[in-house]
Amino acid sequence: MTLILRKQHAQDRIEGLEPPLDWSEDDYAVVDETLVGRIYRQQVEGDIKWLWFLQTAPPPNQGIADTLEEAKAALAARYEQVKRGE
Repeated sequence: MTLILRKQHAQDRIEGLEPPLDWSEDDYAVVDETLVGRIYRQQVEGDIKWLWFLQTAPPPNQGIADTLEEAKAALAARYEQVKRGE
């Protein structure tokens, strides 16, 4: 499994959508063969955190991490569980 992070505004263009002007540079689409999720940076309770979610998975399908690397690892781990049917 190779997950690809692509800037969300680039993903919108690929999908033929006009990206909103306010997409952050810290906003990523997560793609396998299709769009499976998103990782983005946002302020949470006074701290900047990385939020992730899988669009195609049942709960638990989201989480919060301190770094982009942690968010990528958590999303990938959950995605792998979903692919195994867990």
